[in-house]
Amino acid sequence: MNKKLSIGIIGCGPSGLSALKELIAEGHQATVFEKSPYVGGIFKTVYQQGFMVSSNVITMFGDYVGKEGDEILKKPRMWSFVEYSKYLDDYAEHFSLKPYIHFETLVESVWKDAKSGKWNFRVSKMDENGQQQKQVFTFDQVAVCSGTHQLRSMPRFTGEAQYQGKIKHMQDVERFEDFAGKRVCIVGSGEAASDMALASAKFGEKSFLSIRKDHGWIVPRYLYGPNGPADLDTSRVRYSIPYQQGKLQSYLLIFYGLLVSYIKQLMSMGKKPLENEISRKRLLMNLEQINTSHFRNTYGTKNGGLVEALLKYKCQRKPAIKELKSTSIVFEDGTEEQVDEIICCTGFANKFAFFETDENRDDDIIKKVASDARVSHNLYKHCVHPLTGLELFFIGFVRPCFGAIPPLAEMQARWYALLCSGTLSLPDRQTMIQHSQTYVKYIEDQLTPYRTNRIVSLTDFVSYSDDIARLIHCRPNFVKMFFCEPKLWLKCQLGPMMNTHYRLCGPHAQQKEARHIIHTVKWIPNAFNFSQMLMLYTCSLLWFIGVKSCKPNTWYPIHEWS
Repeated sequence: MNKKLSIGIIGCGPSGLSALKELIAEGHQATVFEKSPYVGGIFKTVYQQGFMVSSNVITMFGDYVGKEGDEILKKPRMWSFVEYSKYLDDYAEHFSLKPYIHFETLVESVWKDAKSGKWNFRVSKMDENGQQQKQVFTFDQVAVCSGTHQLRSMPRFTGEAQYQGKIKHMQDVERFEDFAGKRVCIVGSGEAASDMALASAKFGEKSFLSIRKDHGWIVPRYLYGPNGPADLDTSRVRYSIPYQQGKLQSYLLIFYGLLVSYIKQLMSMGKKPLENEISRKRLLMNLEQINTSHFRNTYGTKNGGLVEALLKYKCQRKPAIKELKSTSIVFEDGTEEQVDEIICCTGFANKFAFFETDENRDDDIIKKVASDARVSHNLYKHCVHPLTGLELFFIGFVRPCFGAIPPLAEMQARWYALLCSGTLSLPDRQTMIQHSQTYVKYIEDQLTPYRTNRIVSLTDFVSYSDDIARLIHCRPNFVKMFFCEPKLWLKCQLGPMMNTHYRLCGPHAQQKEARHIIHTVKWIPNAFNFSQMLMLYTCSLLWFIGVKSCKPNTWYPIHEWS
C-alpha cells in the first residue's frame, strides 16, 4: 500500500457511509461530516410514510444484508424510509463507522491551500450553550457525498404572484393526512409524484395530476405477491439486451403482462376486479406512449400509486400548467380547476454551497469544478473532474433508470478507495475527457438528450455497474462461471442484479458469503425471463455475424461504444 491518506467526507447518507467503510478497509484515515444528528441523510428528512421504490436485495450493499439475514433474502420487500434508515444505522454499527462521524456538523467551506496543497474544511457545530463553534480541519483529499437532494428544483408559473393557495415542494410534505379537505394538484410523474397523487386523492377533497409530457415507465412496487417486488426482474440478462431492441422488449413486457392479468382474472373468478383493472390500466398507459417512451429509453416510475390514484380514487390527469389565477389553475388544454395547494415533485438540482465561498473567490479551478459538477454525467464516470483528478471525488451523483443509487455509490466508493491506495490509477486528463464525451453520447443515444438534459445524473444500472467493476477488476468471468458453476451463473444472469455479484472476485472479495447470498435470494424463473435470455443470445449471434446494432450492452466497456 502507498502512503496513507487523510480524506474529508461530506455527508453521511449511503454514499458517505460506503466511502468511509471502503477507505478504512484500505487503511486510510477518513472523517465524515454530517449536518444532521443521525446516519441516513435524505431518508431521515423526507415524508416518513414513504417506501423505497427498490427492494432490499437491489438496494443493499454488496457485503451487508442486514440483521434479518436470510429471511429477507427469501422474502424480499420494499423497505419503508424508516426501515432503510435503520439498515444504514446497522451498517454503520456493523463496520464500526460511527467513531469517524461528526454529527450535527455543517461544512461551511472547503478550499485548497495553495502553499501546502492540503484541503481545508471550515465547519460549525452548536455547543452545549447553543453557540455556534467553528473549527478548521485539514485533509489530503475530499470526497463529496452530499447527495443529489440538496437544492430543490422548483418550476415558475405564470401568474404565480396572484395565486392565493400554497405552492410546495414535495420535501415540505410530512404527513399525508395533511391533504385532508384540500384540493391538490401534483406536478410531476416520478415515484414521489405517484405517492403524492395517491395520498392527495385518498385523503384530499379533490386531486389533479399535471404531467407535462410523457410519464416514466410505470412499474408497481410489487408484481409477485407481498414478497415479490417487481425489481426482482432487474436482471443482468434483461439489461444486456441491446437497447436498440428496447421497443420490442417493451411490447413483449406489455403483452405478457396483459396475458398474466387476464389469466389471474379467470383464476380468481372475478374476485379481484379492481386489482386486475389497475394492472391493465398501468400496462395500457405504458403502451399509449411506447413510440416516444419505453422502458429502455426513459426513467422508471417504480410506483403504481399513480395508476391507483387515477383509477380507484378518481384523481384527474391534466397537461402542463398554463397559468395560475387567484384560486385556480388553468391548464394547457384550457380547463380550469379550483386548487388549494400545488405540490411540485420536480426533483432537485446539484449544488455545492461549500465551494461557493470567499475562500474560493480567486480560485478559478474550484469555481469551474463546482459549476461543471452540477451536470454530473459530464464528470469522468460521474465522479472525477479532469482539472482536480483524485483530489476531489464525487460519490453518489448518479441515478439509474431502474435499480438503486446506493449500490452504484458503493461501486464508486470501492473504486475511489483503491485509487487512493495506488492499487489503481486514473487515466491521463485527455483520456478522461474523451471517455466522458463518449459516455455522454452513449447515454443520450439510449435515453435521448431530452431526458439526460433534464435528469443530469441518469444512467443505465447494469452497464454502469459493470463499467466500474471492470476498473476495480471485480466483474466475474461469466464464461468461466457458465462451465464451472452453471447454477451460480444462471442466478447471476436471471436473478436480481445485486452488488453481491461484485464480491465474488477482486479486491475485498467475500466469495463464500457472496455465493450464499446469490443462491439464497428469491428469484423469478418464469417463462418470460427465460425468453429474455433467448432474445439476448439471438442478438449476440447476430452481432457475431456482423450486425453491429445487436451488440449486447454489458459485454463491453462504455468507452468502446460507437
